Amino acid sequence: MSEELSEDIKRWTSERRTALVLQIIRGETTVNEAARQYDLKPGEIEQWYETFLDAGENGLKSRPKEEIERKDAQIAKLQQKIGELVMDIDIIKEVHHMARLDPSGSGWRSED
Repeated sequence: MSEELSEDIKRWTSERRTALVLQIIRGETTVNEAARQYDLKPGEIEQWYETFLDAGENGLKSRPKEEIERKDAQIAKLQQKIGELVMDIDIIKEVHHMARLDPSGSGWRSED
């Protein structure tokens, strides 16, 4: 991250927040020093720090390939379920259609 932090920052973009958090992680500054320097609340900086660490932890929880395989398996399972439901609907439609053609249930449409 090459963004230089000036002391008169008006808007704290994600890049600027990341740059500040990385300075804290590297030991270049502390939360309290940064709060004084940039006129921020220490709790706000601590929240950025925690959010940054949580996102990093989530990124390391599983390898991307495993995540893709898991999602592909879930998609295949859902597609199979959709296919089964479509078949069920088709059967119900056919039964309903047949019942309308033959209200007596004998299998043959009666001639009046």
